[in-house]
Formats: sequence, structure tokens, C-alpha cells
Amino acid sequence: MQPTGYPVITNLLVEEWHAKAQVNKPTALGTALRYSGALGCERQMSYYAVDGIPTEPTDAAGAWVMGVGTVIHELVQEAIGRRYPNAEFEVATQVSDYVSGSCDAFIPAEDMGEYWAGGNVLFELKTMGTFSFDKQVGWNRMRGTIKDGEGPKKSAIAQAGMNALGIEKARGITIDTVILGSLTFEALSVQKASTMEIGDLNRVMAEFHLSRKEWLVLAQAEIARLDAIGANIDKGLLGQRVAIGDDLWPIRLDPQGRDWQCAYCSFRSTCISDGDGVVSIDNTQANRG
Repeated sequence: MQPTGYPVITNLLVEEWHAKAQVNKPTALGTALRYSGALGCERQMSYYAVDGIPTEPTDAAGAWVMGVGTVIHELVQEAIGRRYPNAEFEVATQVSDYVSGSCDAFIPAEDMGEYWAGGNVLFELKTMGTFSFDKQVGWNRMRGTIKDGEGPKKSAIAQAGMNALGIEKARGITIDTVILGSLTFEALSVQKASTMEIGDLNRVMAEFHLSRKEWLVLAQAEIARLDAIGANIDKGLLGQRVAIGDDLWPIRLDPQGRDWQCAYCSFRSTCISDGDGVVSIDNTQANRG
């Protein structure tokens, strides 16, 4: 039996989320750039900053994945609040004239309990598919083997670190520990978990604790990069087709090539039309529909 090509019920939530995803959310405090753009493409961030019109808007499947992630974030925040009553969520901060954002949770040290020695905590959560999660934790589900994982992506560390610095600046405190949580949508099977000696909770999640020295320099460097992009936007110039890889080296992107950043970009056709190099905001196709 084949599924119908004309659904009338199962599609409704997907369609609602798809419509909602077409509206670009403003930055937390009205800045040109946001923490969540960490290590991303300069050109793409510039298009969003000038309210460019997407030529490849988010499709329904992409909106579904983002929507599920949003729901999980909200439920995790509710659970954090029940365990840590002084936790604060979506705390909006600004680290410079150009960059702002909001954290998933800030938990003061006194809430963490008498056995916690990590001070104030900044928490960020990422939901992800099987491939990304397994790379983080070093799993080979097919073979039932495990090795050292790659850990969280550098972009996630930079985003969390900028949030941490934003709270420090706003509150006059120190964030001693960044905690990065990962939740995947598909649990490791009971049989494989037994073979790989993985505990029940860790079949679907991983948590990484980063000391200040592990995130500070990366966050500061990314703030400097984003500030340079923002300053160029003020001068009427779009950013270049450059992102930062997980090895922290710049990547020159080609929207007509095979870079994954371009494959998922909402402005791919516009970027092709605008061309490489330095592009004036006055000459971009992004605001011409």
C-alpha cells in the first residue's frame, strides 16, 4: 500500500510550521548579527542583516525539523526550571554594537547544589539527527563499536561562549562552565547499547562540560569576526563567501559547488547572481524579489 499524495490531516502541523518558518526572526536586541550565526557564512549573515528576500526559503521538511527542535527546547527548559528554580531562560544579551542573542538557560552556581564545583553555568542545547550525534560521541551503530568522538561542533561552542560573555557583561559575574547538551531523535537500540556498554540515558543524549579556558578564546575571536562583518555592512558592503570550519580555518564557499553551507542556504540563487568578492549592498539582488 502506498501513502496518498493528497494528505488532509497528517500534513496540518507541518504546514503550519512551514508557514511560520518563512518569517525571519529579529535578533535578540535589534543588532545586525546574532550569536547563532557563529562560524557561519559572512555573505549569508549579511543577507539576513539587510532583510534580504530568500530565493530558497525553508521547505516543509526543514521547517518540521526546526519545529521539533523548538518544542524539545521548550520542554527541556521546563524540566530545568523544575530542578533548578533560579534558572533563567532566553536571557537576551549583547556583546557588541553588532552582535546579540539569547541563551537556552543560565543557572547560578547556588542552584547547582553543594557538590557542584563548576560555578555559574551557561547551558545550550542542540537537537540533531543520527549522523551528527554519532560523530560527536564516536559511535558506529552498524558495527556496534565506539571510539573517541569529535565532541560538540566549534560553532556550538562559540555560540555558547558568546552567550556566556553576554551574561557576564550584563550581570557583572563570571560564567565558569558552559554545558552543551545534545539530544538525538533516534535511540541506540537496547542490544547495541548493551554491546557498547552505553547507559540508558546516553542512548539518546550526550552532555559536554567545558571550562572557561575551553570556550573563551574561541568566543572572543568570533565576536571580533562578527564585528568586522557588521562594520562592513555599515559601510554598505556584504560579507564575503567565507565561513569558518570545525578546524577553525576559513572556508571559501562556492554556491554552485558542493559546500553543505550553500546547499542549505536560503539565498543561494541571490549569491550566485551577486557574484564573488566584495559586493555593494546597493547592488545586491537580495532586496529585488
